Amino acid sequence: MDASAEASAIHPISLSHRRLENNLVAAPMAGVSNLPFRLIAREAGAALTFTETVSAKGLVMGGPRTRRLLRSSTREEPVAFQLFGSEPEILAAACRILETEEGATWVDLNMGCPVRKFIRNRAGSALMRDPADAARIVAAMRRSFSGTLSVKMRSGWDEASRNAPELARRCVAEGAEMISVHGRTRAQQYTGKADREIIRRVVESVPETPVLANGDVTRPEDVFSILRETGAAGVMVGRGCLGNPWIFEHALAQAAGLSWRSPNPLERWRTVERHIDLMRACFTDEASRAHNLKKYLTAYSKGLPGASEFRLRVNRSESEDELLETTGRFFQELRDAA
Repeated sequence: MDASAEASAIHPISLSHRRLENNLVAAPMAGVSNLPFRLIAREAGAALTFTETVSAKGLVMGGPRTRRLLRSSTREEPVAFQLFGSEPEILAAACRILETEEGATWVDLNMGCPVRKFIRNRAGSALMRDPADAARIVAAMRRSFSGTLSVKMRSGWDEASRNAPELARRCVAEGAEMISVHGRTRAQQYTGKADREIIRRVVESVPETPVLANGDVTRPEDVFSILRETGAAGVMVGRGCLGNPWIFEHALAQAAGLSWRSPNPLERWRTVERHIDLMRACFTDEASRAHNLKKYLTAYSKGLPGASEFRLRVNRSESEDELLETTGRFFQELRDAA
């Protein structure tokens, strides 16, 4: 993609209720997409973030753990609250709770999660096995929610039933305003390659609706190539932004014709410090906070000298103080070496 094409590839996305400032989005990821992670992504340039997926039934029943997953901030607006479930009336009720009690202006339906717990409950990517039922769910959510409604799906259940284009049409007909497509089937889980051709077919199936392409986007170059090959309106970055929020900043810089480079050790450390501070502000339980910090800190070390040994030390840390001392020493040694 040449410079002029790259410049036009990054653009705002207009929806009926809002306008996203650009077309780079951070994906919802279970156990990852908490408030500090989302704020880091927004500060790096993502125009939209999604919460971790939330059980519609748990929300309706008032589960405290479910409520904790809903924590958001005005600093990240807009944020999409992602719900999972399989019962239209429960998902509709959850939408009403989000709108009236949490002030939600965007709800996303999870039709993509492949994990067994979801499948047993006919949720996540299991919904792709019955497009008519999935459409009924979207219709029920649309009737109960006045904000932006979107759907995240996979390419299909398995290779023999890659029905994302049909399902996207049904969802849009029932009121979905944006579709996100991960280019793998449920059967693939996270193995193999994401199929960009099926994403292109979804784009062609709902020409008036923005489609976000998702899967195997780990570098700024991937942002531009997936947009070119799929014709999607935007890109949803998942695991590629874990420990690498700079992917958004670098793609935006490249589109603007500005030079960019990988962050140096000091720049990395400043982001790590920022993430630690946000975690401390958001989570008061030290043991839980330290446990959760480990996944982020090890991700920030990916590709750096000594990262393997650092990850071992982090995962062996038994307290937050030990964890932070280990992390600070690792990045200080990188700065000294540089």
